[in-house]
Amino acid sequence: MSHLITDNLSLATYCQNAAGQRALAVDSEFIRQSTLYPKLGLIQLFDGKQLALVDPLTITDWQPLIQLFADQSIVKTLHSCTEDLEALATIGIHHIQPLFDTQLAAELLGWGSSIGYAKLVERATGELLDKSESRTDWLARPLAEKQLQYAANDVTYLLPLYQHLMAQFTEPSLLPLLLAEGQQLQQRRANPLSPRLKYLEVKNGSLLRSRELAVLRELVAWRLEYAAKRDLALGLVIKDFQMLELAKRKPGSVESLLNIPGMTGRDLRRHAKPVIELIELAKQLPQEACPQPFYHTDHFAGEKVVLAELGHCLKEAAAQTGIPVAFLSVRRQLHEYFNWCWRVTEQERVLLPVPEYLTGWRQQLLLPLLPVPAHVQNLVKNFL
Repeated sequence: MSHLITDNLSLATYCQNAAGQRALAVDSEFIRQSTLYPKLGLIQLFDGKQLALVDPLTITDWQPLIQLFADQSIVKTLHSCTEDLEALATIGIHHIQPLFDTQLAAELLGWGSSIGYAKLVERATGELLDKSESRTDWLARPLAEKQLQYAANDVTYLLPLYQHLMAQFTEPSLLPLLLAEGQQLQQRRANPLSPRLKYLEVKNGSLLRSRELAVLRELVAWRLEYAAKRDLALGLVIKDFQMLELAKRKPGSVESLLNIPGMTGRDLRRHAKPVIELIELAKQLPQEACPQPFYHTDHFAGEKVVLAELGHCLKEAAAQTGIPVAFLSVRRQLHEYFNWCWRVTEQERVLLPVPEYLTGWRQQLLLPLLPVPAHVQNLVKNFL
C-alpha cells in the first residue's frame, strides 16, 4: 500500500526509515506543455518495504530527501532518468548516487535500445502495466485513487526489475560502467552548454555559411535567455526552422520578416525589434569573429563520410569489447565529438565540454579507434 506524504515531518520520517535499505526505486511525474522547465507534480519512492508518494506542492524542506539520494550505501534505481533528473533539479536535488538506470542496464546487457518501462517490466517479470493514466494533469489536486495507483506502479515494479537486471550482471567489469554512466548523466546536467554555443544543437545548422552561422548563434542565445526569464518552451518563442530562415535571409526590416514562414503578427509585435537588431549585429561582426563552417576545414572528407567512419569505429569497438553500440554511444555523443573536432573554431572549442568519447571509460575503449583530425591531435594528447 502506498502512503501519500504531504508534510515535511512525514517525508523526514520516511527518509530516515529508508536509510537502512540497500536500494530505493525512484520516479517522478511532471507537466511540461508550454514551459521551459518541468513542473514537478509527484515523486514516487519505494524502498522494498514502504511505498511513498510525495506531494511536491506541499513540501518545503527537501533536505532529508537530498541526503537520502546522496547516500552512497543505497542504490537509487530509475528508468530512463534524464527527464526525472531535470524535474528533481527544480527542487534542489542535483546528486543521486549511486544511480542505476534500468533502461541503460538493459542496453548494456544487449536487450535493445531505449526500451520503455512497461515493455521492460513485462519482459523481466511478466507483469502488464496499465498506462491509461499517462496523460494525467499531475498538478491538479486532489489526484484520483486511480492516478495515485498508476504512479505507485511505476516504482512497485521498478525495484523487482532492478533486482532482475542486477542478477544478469555476471561479468564484473560491466556494472561499474553502468554506475559511471549514471554519474556522467548528472555531470552533464551540472555543466550545460554555453548559450553562445547552443547553435550547434540546431538541426541542419551545419548547412549554413559562416555569416549565417553568426546570425544563428545570436538568435539561439537570445531565444534561450528570453525563454528562461519567462519559463517558456523554446518553440513558443521562435522555432528552429524560423531561425534557420532568418539566418539565411538576414532580413533588415519588419516588412521583410513577414516573408519568414510561420512568422505571425504576434511574433512581429513581440520579437521584431530584437531579432532585427541581432541580425544586424551579426552582419557587422568581423569575419574572424564568425563561426567557422566545418566544410571549409582542411582535409575534411564531408559530414556523411566522417559520421559513417565514426559509426564504423563504434561497431568495431562493440565487436572487440562485447559492449553493445546502443550503450557505447547515443546520437548526441556522436555529434558532440563531431562538432568538437570539425565544426567549431579554436576559440569555441576551449569553451565546449570535452566530448564524452574522450573521457572516462569511453576514452580507453574508443580513442584507439576514433579518427582524430590533425588540428586537434595535440589537444587530444593532453587528455591521455
